[in-house]
Amino acid sequence: DCDDLRSSALTVLIWVKLKTMSDVVGFQREPGWPCILCKTRTWANGFGFYGMPDGTIRFYINEWDQLYAETKLTKLDAWTCLAATYEVDSKTCDGKLSLYKDGVLKDSRSNLPPMRRNDAPLCIGATMWGENGWYAVHGGVGPILLWNRALSAGEVAKASRGNAPTRSLVLRLDLNE
Repeated sequence: DCDDLRSSALTVLIWVKLKTMSDVVGFQREPGWPCILCKTRTWANGFGFYGMPDGTIRFYINEWDQLYAETKLTKLDAWTCLAATYEVDSKTCDGKLSLYKDGVLKDSRSNLPPMRRNDAPLCIGATMWGENGWYAVHGGVGPILLWNRALSAGEVAKASRGNAPTRSLVLRLDLNE
């Protein structure tokens, strides 16, 4: 945990290659909900990317089942770049969440509350959730980039093609080992 991940604005960019949306290994009581990346302790604060059994990918803030933007993952076993931006208007205190797939805006939501902060670690590829077990990705994840500002649509498009801006970049994990 660090202050840079507790910002009122952020961009998360992650590459994923999901083999399946189901739980082929049997760790989950509720299969088909892979946690791609999250920073939450209760699913009622923080942020994260997760998948749903029907192939939908969501990025949420605060409430995983209410405050989200979503897109369909149209191809399994193929690399897809997902990016989410979130920022709060300093005058109105309204938040805006946008979700991109391969550099193209797919969904956005406005009039969202400020993000609830937490001291949870950043989880990548899986998270443990009580008695429900692991919510694990079956496939590949990476690289991951996080900025403590909302990138513009043009910057997201460039970043999805490998030309990521460095201003306000607070985390870069290549995950190539």
